[in-house]
Parts: sequence; C-alpha cells; structure tokens
Amino acid sequence: MDERPDPASFPGGVSLTHVTVYDVPGTDGVAGGTPHLHTASAEAYLVLAGQGTVQTLGSQGYREDALAPGAVLWFTPGTVHRLVNGGGLELVVLMQNSGLPEAGDAVMTFPLEVLGDPQAYARAATLPDADAGTDVTAAVVRRRALALEGYDRWRADVG
Repeated sequence: MDERPDPASFPGGVSLTHVTVYDVPGTDGVAGGTPHLHTASAEAYLVLAGQGTVQTLGSQGYREDALAPGAVLWFTPGTVHRLVNGGGLELVVLMQNSGLPEAGDAVMTFPLEVLGDPQAYARAATLPDADAGTDVTAAVVRRRALALEGYDRWRADVG
C-alpha cells in the first residue's frame, strides 16, 4: 500500500458492505476475488472471520498483507487490489464513495487491449441477467479469469 493515512482523516460518504470471498480457485490456482482498482474511492477492510491476504499493486510495487479476525486494512484510490481467501474469509468493506455505486468506480484489471476498447470492456465486465436463466457463475469465473490475465501482466511489470 502506498500510504497509511491518519484514521481521523478518513473521508465522509462511506458505505458498508458485508463480503465473503470466493473459495473457488481462479486460473492461477488461488482462491480469491477479481483484481480491480477504484479511481476515486478509498477502501478499507475490517475482517470478521477467517484468514487470507490482500494483494496490492501501487506506486511502491507489489505487496501482500495478512488478513485475520479484527484486522483493519485500507488503501487509497488507484491501488490495484485482490482479496485472497485462506479459509472462511469474511469482512466488512468500508468504501468512501460519496454515494457512487461501486460499479461506477471500479475498473477490473483486464488486459490492456480490453481496457482500451470501451465496447470490449463492457462485454467483459457485464454479467448476464440471472432471471434470464443464464449461468451467472460461469460468467463471473470468465470475468475473473480475464482480470487475472491482465493482473498477471501488470504484476510482472510492477515487480
């Protein structure tokens, strides 16, 4: 993480979300979420249960921080992050988003050729309507795999 801001300076407009982290391995064999960043929102994790890590890519390179019950970890906008589930990882996410829905601020780490094409990004990021009888789980797995492909490239570049 780039900086450890003073907790008293955490901004207003905060939302809270209860999150459980995928326990199904991705294409890299690691059980975890889809790597992404937020362009304008600061984000914090309060770990309720389980174990895991958060992987980050920032101006100071790659980093992994352990997550265990009671841990609080937060980072600034622009930090690429990915939750990794070491077993039963459950947390509360605090996001300073000034009322923006997360989807309006999250950018998944797709390969550059997808990031550079708005239509390709929309196709890759949009999940099908569950009410239409489509397999949303398979779409989530495909989206995470594409984000991991880009993330692996970014991580190799950052070191």
